[in-house]
Amino acid sequence: MKYLEKFTLADEEKHWRAQADIINNSTPDEYYPFGLFAQKQLSQIDFEEITVFYGGNGSGKTTLLNLIAQSLNLPRNTVFHATEGFGTYSSLCRSYPVKDGRGRAVRLPQGSAILASDDIFDGILETRKHNNKISADKAEAREVYSDYKRRTTPKGVSLLEEYEEMRLITASRKKTKRKFVLGEAGEKDRQYSNGENALLFFDSHIKSNALYLLDEPENSMSPKFQLLLRSLLSDAVRYNGCQLVIATHSPFIMSLKNAKIYNLDETPVSVEKWYKLENVRAYYDFFKENKDLFESEW
Repeated sequence: MKYLEKFTLADEEKHWRAQADIINNSTPDEYYPFGLFAQKQLSQIDFEEITVFYGGNGSGKTTLLNLIAQSLNLPRNTVFHATEGFGTYSSLCRSYPVKDGRGRAVRLPQGSAILASDDIFDGILETRKHNNKISADKAEAREVYSDYKRRTTPKGVSLLEEYEEMRLITASRKKTKRKFVLGEAGEKDRQYSNGENALLFFDSHIKSNALYLLDEPENSMSPKFQLLLRSLLSDAVRYNGCQLVIATHSPFIMSLKNAKIYNLDETPVSVEKWYKLENVRAYYDFFKENKDLFESEW
């Protein structure tokens, strides 16, 4: 399913006054991305159900995602710190939704979003923070258990304190130490590997019938989990009516069936097959040279 038809970037020649004003009054990092895509002769993105932005660091693939997200006002979990130039540049870009049979623009579905690798890391850190607190609470609960196990009457002053102390005394006598500690401190969240957490994140956040912008979703994933993510994304498009725009280095993700890949390392930017990309060919050449080693070990 398609919801977004095309995206046009700022016509820098037409709006040179805005660019010149920023350049004359800012440092180079503040007027980014002016000049980047014009230099690459990229003025328009035409989308398929799966569209991929490929390129090295500084090629602009994440910037493109952020420009599209800004244009569509997509929700995001992590804060994006935009430069002054980004705000001006993004105002000169335009998104074109798909039109229905009557020529009317199709409204972007609710639930559409931009999902970044930073979102996953934030989730991992929150789990660790929660578990650290539970560990501290358990240590305190063990001390409380030992203390109240010996008491027979409360030492509190107020009625509320007296009630709470009686509750703890009763609980310490009725429960084993383990059940008492779990009841007072709670359970830790299960801690998965980073790859498992990333896969679970995308599985829980990618719903049916929506547009998703994914910024390097393979980060922190081993090849095994990248292949599982590939299956998840394929099913989201094939069976659940999603449209995906992905910035990635991963050959596994780029090999998604019918993905349209924009090679941002080329000038002008070109549309390429995944197996013709330079970095992917480097993998192929490496394993081809070592083919005998792999085959001799099986």
